[in-house]
Amino acid sequence: MIIKSLTLGPIQANCFILGCEETLQSAVIDPGDEVDKILMSLAESNLKLIYIINTHGHFDHVGGNKRLKDATEAQVLIHPLD
Repeated sequence: MIIKSLTLGPIQANCFILGCEETLQSAVIDPGDEVDKILMSLAESNLKLIYIINTHGHFDHVGGNKRLKDATEAQVLIHPLD
């Protein structure tokens, strides 16, 4: 398992990348900002993004969703009430 932690954006929110060493499929948790840094980190490990997971809907956790989805075609997951 590949686990990376990134601190992103003006309020330094935590973002996590989880990846499988065998399949190279990955998930990004709470991509709030600085999508270029997230994409660079994925590329460094040759990971293919499958899921964008949001723990909740605050701007510092979902701000990068659209750019990341557009760049990777990953599926966005968030609770429907959030």
